[in-house]
Amino acid sequence: MAQSVTLSSVGTATMALNPVAKSTTLILATTVTSGFAQIDVSLDDPSIPGGPTATWALASSAVTMPATTWGTAGLIYTILSPVAQVRITSTAAVTGGSFTLKALQSVTA
Repeated sequence: MAQSVTLSSVGTATMALNPVAKSTTLILATTVTSGFAQIDVSLDDPSIPGGPTATWALASSAVTMPATTWGTAGLIYTILSPVAQVRITSTAAVTGGSFTLKALQSVTA
């Protein structure tokens, strides 16, 4: 089942995922007229008590750009390895709408 988070201002929205899934497809939809967002991933499982603090890495340079570059078409990006968490971060004012990040995972390759 797909999970999603929405971000409509400067900040971060995080999703915990199945850390053993073989692939994760991320879909970023936007209705904003201006703003900036990036997608980060982490291998650190937040469900492990006393586990490490999440270490984040940029998913790809393809997912770091102004909203005007995506337009309303959005972005689809697939990661072909296990991911435990994903987040969307906006560091510039978001106007005219929001970013919605959806994640769909597969347990088979």
